[in-house]
Amino acid sequence: MKVTRRGEGTVLWTGAHGGRGVLVAGTIPPNVVELWDWTLEAGDRHVSEPHTAGTRKLVQVHLGTISISSGEETITLNDRDALSFPGDVAHSYVNAGPHAARFSLTVFDPGVGSATRTERVDA
Repeated sequence: MKVTRRGEGTVLWTGAHGGRGVLVAGTIPPNVVELWDWTLEAGDRHVSEPHTAGTRKLVQVHLGTISISSGEETITLNDRDALSFPGDVAHSYVNAGPHAARFSLTVFDPGVGSATRTERVDA
């Protein structure tokens, strides 16, 4: 077992307006499952390239409102809304609202091995 205590997660993304993507738990390859704690400040946007074929993502919003685009579809989520979507197509998370948004993200990357993803920050 591996415990990640409050504040010990790994910050792997920071937004232009102060948001953060923190990896708080994960399994070992080849079928990787990750648990993330995300904050998108007002105006933050995170864009992700397609992950490994078959990647799926689960999101639950805890505070605020975010919009998630996956492929050609965009969905807006509010407090306590949840969404399942494919992560093997280009996708993004946007907070266009006036207040911070916080959400949990679970990522299933089948057969990912030790490959790394490309993440980028957009203003």
